[in-house]
Amino acid sequence: MLPPKTASDTHFCHIPAGPFVYGPEVCYERLEQCPPFKPQQTMDLPEFWLAEFPVTYRQWREFLQETGHKWGGSWYAVVRGWRGTFLRAYAPAKNYPAGHDNLPIVDVTHAEAFLYCDWLSEKIGVEVTLPTEFQWEKAARGVDGRFYPWGNQKPRPDIQWQATFPVKPASYLFSLLVKPRREWVRAGWYWRNGYPLPVGSILQNVSPYGCVDMSGNIWEWTSSLYNPDLPDFHVVKGGSWGYTIHHAACNVRSACSVTTPSRNYHAQGTGFRVMATEEPKRNL
Repeated sequence: MLPPKTASDTHFCHIPAGPFVYGPEVCYERLEQCPPFKPQQTMDLPEFWLAEFPVTYRQWREFLQETGHKWGGSWYAVVRGWRGTFLRAYAPAKNYPAGHDNLPIVDVTHAEAFLYCDWLSEKIGVEVTLPTEFQWEKAARGVDGRFYPWGNQKPRPDIQWQATFPVKPASYLFSLLVKPRREWVRAGWYWRNGYPLPVGSILQNVSPYGCVDMSGNIWEWTSSLYNPDLPDFHVVKGGSWGYTIHHAACNVRSACSVTTPSRNYHAQGTGFRVMATEEPKRNL
């Protein structure tokens, strides 16, 4: 599982046409604006190709350098030592942080993710966009209704006691004192001492189709609306390092906000991966 070194080297996993078990939908926040949950059901989708990895720091920097786009977000750096333990382990950085090439990019709006898709489409000669929440979920879970990419085993059994939303200070104290017994996803950490991992760091976190890190680490934008009556707010999937362990189940859906439109929304736990409806030709 070697992350790509350039945007053009993005590897796509083939998700074949056919049925899969979707849901049951679960959501833990912004419930006033959440439409009725869809029950578990069988859906049928045409084939598509989803990126093996979310977009990385290195790929996002390439996009910024080539296009001159004035990014509204910031680079974040993993801070070690006592400052990272007691102040903030994942902090804004003035410049591109060395040694962070393979971290998943965050602090990118929905609109900026689509700008990246347009740019990549031109580079590789195939239309690239964001997946729908249904495409994302099939790619993450496969066809058999499992709740995580690897199956149904809980990824961090030591923190199943967490409240569903939000991560509370008890998680900060717990993570200072207790090392995870089994961390198959990076999730359930408090915002002060948590941070994402480089893509592909956890070997178990691979979907039946080969897509990596679809549970935890970062939220990923989709093209689907959170509520059809709210045209400015879109679904994110996957959970993140700073959300509870419960959000890492692949049937969970959320909206990062229903007050700040997706096109303007920045967050240190939200990034994206790209998809294509025809097979991209990989540039090696």
